[in-house]
Amino acid sequence: MNSGNRPLSPHLQVYKPQITSVLSILHRITGIGLASGAIAGVLWLGAVAYGEIYYSIAKSILAHWLGQIFLFGWLWALFYHLSNGVRHMIWDFGIGLE
Repeated sequence: MNSGNRPLSPHLQVYKPQITSVLSILHRITGIGLASGAIAGVLWLGAVAYGEIYYSIAKSILAHWLGQIFLFGWLWALFYHLSNGVRHMIWDFGIGLE
């Protein structure tokens, strides 16, 4: 038997996605989204600090439909990430594992 062509460990293509792995991946993705939203928040605060002209530009960007989608996505990511963190804290106390 020639074992040279076989992978050394199972690959992602071998496993079917489970709900726990999908939720873990989504948790990481929302963490990245929250970081980008934090950068946008810092830029918004900078616009407020620089004056009315920059604030009006930032306000018009966030009022645009793409800005509204970004804000909604960031808010959803915040809610999901926070809820998932609370769930993990509850699991740390051993509640809900049986």
